[in-house]
Amino acid sequence: MDSKTWIWRYLVGVLGRYNDVVYRQPKFSTRDFLIFFGGDVQDIEERMERHSNSKKYMKWSLENTVAILSEQFPRHHIFAVRPFKVAITKNAVFNCFDNFVLGNEYGTPTFSPMHYALKNLRELLVCCLEYLKELKLEKDIDTIESTNLSLMGFSKGCAVLNQFLHEFHYYDENPNEDPHMNNFIKLIKDMWWLDGGHNGPKDTWITDQTVLHSFAKLGIHAHIHVTPYQVQDQYRPHIQMEENSFTVTLQKMGVPVERTLHFADQARCLSSHFNVLTVIRNDVQ
Repeated sequence: MDSKTWIWRYLVGVLGRYNDVVYRQPKFSTRDFLIFFGGDVQDIEERMERHSNSKKYMKWSLENTVAILSEQFPRHHIFAVRPFKVAITKNAVFNCFDNFVLGNEYGTPTFSPMHYALKNLRELLVCCLEYLKELKLEKDIDTIESTNLSLMGFSKGCAVLNQFLHEFHYYDENPNEDPHMNNFIKLIKDMWWLDGGHNGPKDTWITDQTVLHSFAKLGIHAHIHVTPYQVQDQYRPHIQMEENSFTVTLQKMGVPVERTLHFADQARCLSSHFNVLTVIRNDVQ
């Protein structure tokens, strides 16, 4: 791990929750934060080395991923949130983001109106900001409210973003519930869904129009990047149908949407799924 990357352990969120965060320093002074939630298998290198399946994907460790994202977003502080726990089977490793979205033993999400995911994220970022101040990495940011936020999910990590959508709707329906959270939500400028997918039979993409209507009110830019690995999977046709519904509904609601299908001329494969992390630079605002 180079000197521009740090791993911060046991950052305290809400309700006794905690997460580790992998941080990558920006190339330029900036107030922009990018928060990344990864897919199954992705973890810090020392954990990935312990399992024969995850060891094959060391290229996509969280340390390497924040370095990749830093090249594409040089004016962003990059934060990768480790899953709260990992479910290990004989042939696979499943990330479980229980601190952000309810899920079963393999991390398959069940969305709810309120799981305090956004509040948990804010508290983690407050902790991160304290580290930045201690390391003198960003002297111009006094509070979280002086930042601009981009939220990014890859593969199963998109489930965290989808829980955020449900909570946007909750706060829209209950505007007086927590003024601090209303202000926090206003900091979010962009959300990136990168080839969303998980091991469940539905709810890979949000299709509830009432939830999406609340999202549309916020003016957040939606960036959708997909590959044949997910949206052309004949064994999981619901992914393509849900993604199409999600994209079309947002467009009709006037949300600024940029949708890109990558590697359309290549055979459907897991490598192209991961490689979507390397080809999003052209969509940077």
